[in-house]
Amino acid sequence: MGENVSRRLFLQGAAVTTGMMALPPGPADAAGGGALSVGRTTVEYADAPLGTDALNPRLSWVLGASENGQHQTAYQVRVNGVWDSGKVTSDRSVAVPYAGPPLRPRTRYSWQVRVWDAQDQPSDWSAVRWWETGFLGGAWQARWIGAPAATAPPTVDGASWIWSLDGTVDSAPVGPRWFRAAVDVPGQVTSAKIVATADDDFTLYVGGQQVLFAPEATDSWRTGLVADVTHLVSGRVVVAAVATNRGTAHPGNPAGLLVRLVVNGQTTLVTGDGWRVTATEQTGWQQPGFDDSRWDRAAVLAPYGGGLWGANVSVPTPEAPAPLLRKDFTLTRPVVTARLYISGLAYYDVVVNGTRVGSQVLDPGFTDYDKTVLYATHDLSRLLKPGGNRIDVTLGRGFYGLTTPNVWNWQNASWHGEPRLLAQVEVDHTDRSHTTVATGPDWLLADSPTVTNSIYAGETYDARVTPTWRPAQVVDPPQGTLRGQQHEPIEVVEDVTPAVTELSPGVWVADMGRTMAGWSKVTVRAPAGTVIRLQHGEKLKADGSVQWEGSHVSGRYQTDEYICAGTGAETWEPRFSYKGFRYVQVTGARPEALVGRVVHTNVPQTGTFRCSEPFYEQLDRAMRRTILNNLHGIPTDTPMYEKNGWTGDAQLGLPTMMFAYGVPRFVTKWLNDIRDCQTSAGQLPVIVPSGGWGYNELGPSPEWTTVYPFALREMYRIYGDDKLAAEHWDTVVRYLDWEIARLRDGLALTELGDYLSPGTGGNPPEDTRLTATAYLHRALTAIAELGDVLGHNEVSARYRAVADRCRDRLNVAFLKDGHYQTAKDPGYRQTSNAVPLAFGLVPPGSVASVVDSLLADISARGNHLNTGCLGTSVLLPVLTANGHADVAHAIATQRTFPSWGFWFDNGADTMWEMWPTDSRSRDHYFEGTVVQWLYENVAGLRPGDAGYQRFTVRPDARVGVSWAQAAISTVRGAASVAWNMVGSTMHLTVGVPVGCAAEVFVPGSSVTAPPGVRFVRAEAGFQVHLAPAGQWTFTGDLDHP
Repeated sequence: MGENVSRRLFLQGAAVTTGMMALPPGPADAAGGGALSVGRTTVEYADAPLGTDALNPRLSWVLGASENGQHQTAYQVRVNGVWDSGKVTSDRSVAVPYAGPPLRPRTRYSWQVRVWDAQDQPSDWSAVRWWETGFLGGAWQARWIGAPAATAPPTVDGASWIWSLDGTVDSAPVGPRWFRAAVDVPGQVTSAKIVATADDDFTLYVGGQQVLFAPEATDSWRTGLVADVTHLVSGRVVVAAVATNRGTAHPGNPAGLLVRLVVNGQTTLVTGDGWRVTATEQTGWQQPGFDDSRWDRAAVLAPYGGGLWGANVSVPTPEAPAPLLRKDFTLTRPVVTARLYISGLAYYDVVVNGTRVGSQVLDPGFTDYDKTVLYATHDLSRLLKPGGNRIDVTLGRGFYGLTTPNVWNWQNASWHGEPRLLAQVEVDHTDRSHTTVATGPDWLLADSPTVTNSIYAGETYDARVTPTWRPAQVVDPPQGTLRGQQHEPIEVVEDVTPAVTELSPGVWVADMGRTMAGWSKVTVRAPAGTVIRLQHGEKLKADGSVQWEGSHVSGRYQTDEYICAGTGAETWEPRFSYKGFRYVQVTGARPEALVGRVVHTNVPQTGTFRCSEPFYEQLDRAMRRTILNNLHGIPTDTPMYEKNGWTGDAQLGLPTMMFAYGVPRFVTKWLNDIRDCQTSAGQLPVIVPSGGWGYNELGPSPEWTTVYPFALREMYRIYGDDKLAAEHWDTVVRYLDWEIARLRDGLALTELGDYLSPGTGGNPPEDTRLTATAYLHRALTAIAELGDVLGHNEVSARYRAVADRCRDRLNVAFLKDGHYQTAKDPGYRQTSNAVPLAFGLVPPGSVASVVDSLLADISARGNHLNTGCLGTSVLLPVLTANGHADVAHAIATQRTFPSWGFWFDNGADTMWEMWPTDSRSRDHYFEGTVVQWLYENVAGLRPGDAGYQRFTVRPDARVGVSWAQAAISTVRGAASVAWNMVGSTMHLTVGVPVGCAAEVFVPGSSVTAPPGVRFVRAEAGFQVHLAPAGQWTFTGDLDHP
């Protein structure tokens, strides 16, 4: 890297440590006079991690040089007087493990490093930095506390589906029907609950009072609603309901009402014989004294469990308000340092002495709670004081306590439970005494104003609620092992001010002007009890209202509610759910202020891209926004519709993600999640974490789950992380052996494939064994390469042999008449040919014919792609690698369907899930992988291996572009490329960090290279040079290709 950039990095690293105590000088601390300087230093990829549980944390540093061609020949690390490595002859500057005495829990360690250059001259010592340990697996004094478990609700067992006489078990006319029934309840009533559902929606009354309401929503009948009606049940009890059948009248669209009343634990009334019905509304029909004797007797269609509905109604446990836990305590001496160690499941929000602790939200990270539970560490040194202190913690449900029914059955996960808290405060005083405050039965508990909270449905907050305190209850701990959270927290990173218009009287619609993940912050003035409803969505309906509904979650969705206290201007924002949206529909009162809060895991930007083509830069911006909107402790597919960690999406997006953002801590956490989800046999689910869904539903699917070996390989390629591969070695081998055992006739089987190619609503029509086998081949090869690094030679040889057999069998089965095809193809399939080309599976003698077939189909389609998520990720690189950058450019800049330009001409600002304009999600990155081609082919900056120790510069997609530049802050420093055309001459500048070498492909046969680089070879229109560390400028004459 150039001298200026290196000096800037060094000064940034030094500035962070201002005011920190320096380590005492050692016997060999003379000022360095070498050509190298130490800039940024990190521990476990973080500048100064607080609360790490790493027993041998990995230390890394970035070097600057005062001259080109320099490199490190040795290093020395010293830690806090407890360990000095001495001078170690090595060029390693990445992930050097601490090798001193065992670390103590809850202890801060300061450290420094210096290095020796190529002339064996030492540098100055780096600035003093530190890390602080957490519990390191030791015991906690704190105990898990929370609220008592809620009582299970009544079911609909014993009730029957009823409707009017013109309905059958298979169909019914559309429109509403009104129902009534009565029952005598003698004696004292100690409890009474009513449960009901209807196909499609309903309102239910007991004694003339409305007690249940289910709005119109897809498959809302699958969710039974429950109300406590103890105060309404005595003597003669009248139940009345109106239910509506939606859609069109046709076979397969039945209608029905299902009700069960349970009094004192006994079934008292169910839908069935004795209910009456009418097709016309009459005044007072819901009142107890109404005369329904002229109504028809209701038709009993089927007992619950029968008909088209089956036994598919779930009745969720009524959700308890978010628990608020409090501890008042007194400190008798001044505070030197104070730490809070906390795990709140699923989320915690902490206030100490009236001040919110930290900037994190939706914390800690989502995991498989049967295997791993994360805790966070916070510095309370400035918040605690001598005298009285107070800690308040509110808990949110997240996935751990989710009660909203959904197709992934998160509410039935083995680890599911009510919110609970583990917290421990450790305080050091000026007199060296110590105070511990830990959760236990001496804490207080109250229902918070957050009445409901759901990661899918949203939150309801009642500002009128005043806490009523009672003792907290000690509860069972989750099964997972407590581990210090090391990945970056989710934070509110930006505020967006929308344009707000009144759609109709009492309905306002806000347009944020961009697609985002997060929530809304609202300010209103309204009387007490007024419900302010905020419904979030990515699109508008034809009438201008917001499309907020979700097809995989019935009922309320992406909707927040604030119930006003009536105290004047009231400002509120949710704390325990996030939404994917651009638009917000507000009802209840005109918002005085509305702000969109952008929320995601706060990873740093590491890569930049620019070029002369504005549309390419627009693609880059859109993909970055889409990626960030999907980083929430896990890489999700869509922030609106699922929020799931789909493995295939991440597999496709990781290369772009790892260039644009620094994600080693984030990906390490998710790789641990993958390991936690593995079955004893070795299988992985298609979503991670999983509550049990995704092993048999849309799985097994190697194109998705081979993200595990792929991500491990990429962590070594991008970050030089061999320790992570070693830690996961047994697990990833178990997984691949499981896949190998599933091979049939040498081919891999899958439930998925090239998802969402144009004209399909999901899986492609072709035989998906082709892509499954290709992805398994790539995974086997990747782990074989890691096995070479780690010394697992036997496994590497075995996997290469299996990979070769898979390749050969794939070619026998699908390579016919000069291109790849399957018996199921409705026509030529671009993905079936692009993927084998990209993964090196095509026999050398067939490459030309396969490429020609691909070109012919693209031309026949008017320079359009025909690929889904898998093929899209490789199509343009394959075309470019085979000498057809012009075709790649034509596809990339296409403006008609299907294309990226078609999206943006129809208002896109992010990548979409599907090619048509009615795409379900408009915030989905797996079809946006064109951006990887921009970085690696247009700009030409490509990762090599071992943390960019060797990388490639090859700008081979220059059609339609006159200049381009890209740069990335690697674990070794900044790598960069910048090129521009002046007439027929290319000027190419390359930055190579200390400790790296770049293979530079300069276009043209007439090339001027700077002194200090080495010519390697000529290759297909390029002159190839090897450039060591430094800043290098080349020129190439393209008139002499």
